[in-house]
Amino acid sequence: MTNIENNEAKFEIDPVTFSVIRSRFEAIGEEMTLALELTAWSSLLSLARDYSCMIYDAHPDGPRQISMAECLPIHCNSIRTLLIEVIKTFKDDIFDGDVIMVNDPYGGNTHLPDVVTATPVFVDGKISFWSVARGHQLDIGAMEASSIVPSATTIYQEGLIIPPVKIVEKGKIRDDMMRLYLANIRYPESMQGDMQAQLGSIGVARKQLILLCEKYGRDMVLRYVDELMDYADRRSMEDLKKIPNGTYEGLTWADNDGRGRTDIPIKAKVTVNDGNIHIDYSGSGPQSAGSANCTYAVMQAASTVPFLCYMDSDIPQNHGMLKHITAEAELGTICLAEFPAATGQSTQGPSERLQVAINIAMAEAIPDKVPAGSPHCANITNFNGIHPETGVPWACMTFSGGGGQGATKNTDGWPLWYSLSALGGLTCGSTEQMEMMYPIVIEQMEVEVDSQGCGQWIGGPGIRTRFSPVGDVMESMTIGEGYRNPPYGVYGGTMSPGGGVYVGHLDGSRTFTSAAGQTLVRKGEKLNSVSPGGGGWGNPLDRDPEKVRQNLRDGIIGEDITKNIFGVICKDDFERTLDREATEKRRRELAERINRPLVEPTSPGIGEWAEIRMKEGDRYIENPTLSEHFNYAAGEKA
Repeated sequence: MTNIENNEAKFEIDPVTFSVIRSRFEAIGEEMTLALELTAWSSLLSLARDYSCMIYDAHPDGPRQISMAECLPIHCNSIRTLLIEVIKTFKDDIFDGDVIMVNDPYGGNTHLPDVVTATPVFVDGKISFWSVARGHQLDIGAMEASSIVPSATTIYQEGLIIPPVKIVEKGKIRDDMMRLYLANIRYPESMQGDMQAQLGSIGVARKQLILLCEKYGRDMVLRYVDELMDYADRRSMEDLKKIPNGTYEGLTWADNDGRGRTDIPIKAKVTVNDGNIHIDYSGSGPQSAGSANCTYAVMQAASTVPFLCYMDSDIPQNHGMLKHITAEAELGTICLAEFPAATGQSTQGPSERLQVAINIAMAEAIPDKVPAGSPHCANITNFNGIHPETGVPWACMTFSGGGGQGATKNTDGWPLWYSLSALGGLTCGSTEQMEMMYPIVIEQMEVEVDSQGCGQWIGGPGIRTRFSPVGDVMESMTIGEGYRNPPYGVYGGTMSPGGGVYVGHLDGSRTFTSAAGQTLVRKGEKLNSVSPGGGGWGNPLDRDPEKVRQNLRDGIIGEDITKNIFGVICKDDFERTLDREATEKRRRELAERINRPLVEPTSPGIGEWAEIRMKEGDRYIENPTLSEHFNYAAGEKA
């Protein structure tokens, strides 16, 4: 079925017009994306770009994604479900100038902090498009001063639940709804600024879409939208049909559930049938007691992300591509939580593991396409406190400690990759900006030596960071995982050594914690973290010795890894000149006794980063909370 009500006459596609209209949709997406970034108030949107802007049509079978611009796949690939729910809620009560706001995870959304604003675009008196922005809010009124609380046990502890409501009605902001929203969050001034930025962003797209239809005519534009879908359909099927038919299985483990239960299995059975993909997560672990649970929207979106990476990046990432990938999971599991389970970590923790399980499953089928493991959003930190000069509550979310990308065939991984769910789309604000805006000191941010998996191509390195408060105390909420179950290596590549986080106390002792938890940092104390680097791809002994030499010289890898994993011997001069004869001999020795599996690790809970580094007087806490572990003076026992 097409967008056009009367489409009997044959319509000839002009390639030039097709290209122009496709590019125009992409440009509109870029314009609304920049509008949001440049007008947002919080660091989370203005510096980290934790938001997504999208354009959908108004197809009678449900809105279809037309385009996105530098979006986070976990955001944009799940909006269709939400828009269908919005239309079902309002039916005929949708008018020109309306803006619907919604964040309900059990009503088609990802998790509560991802507040969606969507406006219908009327052309010739008919809804023709939807302009949509989804922004991760710094606060949504949770029981703790963080947008994500790992220890939350129900959705009611995670903040304000917003079913589809009109925040703008026929072009006029509803002050009552805005007051209700702002009354339930901690930083109303900043959050109002972010909300206005979202409204402005979708307004930019609305204006430009109307102008596009004025130039070409509504019916012609919608016909080309149909052709865009068909084009993506054809192109994606060409690539997906290259995957051999069959059923492939992958297994991985989530670090913890936010409440102390560890090594939760996540299984993916991927069935490939002539280019159509179906993922079944049956057999995965039960839903978490904490907030590490997937919603339906996240489960569906996460299932598409690995396949985006297997296909040609030039294919438009619209509904024509996405419709070929479906997924299912058992209700009441970590892959599909049952109401009223908490879902705050949905987009960061469990969604990453769903994607990992798919990649592991596909490693046998398409070895040239599957990447090594990425860092699972570890060391993404939310700080908050009372400003020492103004006495006003403050908060920020930093992405300075993001981990490294997994390696792929022919390409080393990038640092500061953050997560599969974002595909490198998040950014890290400059140290100077963060310190000017908030009472924190970023004392260190540098590449960690030997923090990545090794292989013919190496993972992106992890980052070592150190933060301290300007005032007397600040709270820290960390999210993500990848410490107990580090990013995997593939095709003979080694897994990442993982990472960790700890608070250095004034008495010299240290509190190490899991990747997800709440800690207290007092004046003079330091929050230190090392994010996991990405996994390695291929046999390390096949890596170009010259690249290994450069990595050693540049401080990416150390002497031991150079000699005993890569089998490369370098001279002790300034440039670390390669000793080719000694290298060939060393590689022959290692090749005789090293045989790695297709994917490592093969068992759960293998990460030992914290255990290796802990000394007498240190402690380790799985999923710490302030009330249980930090309501005492630094260095004292709980």
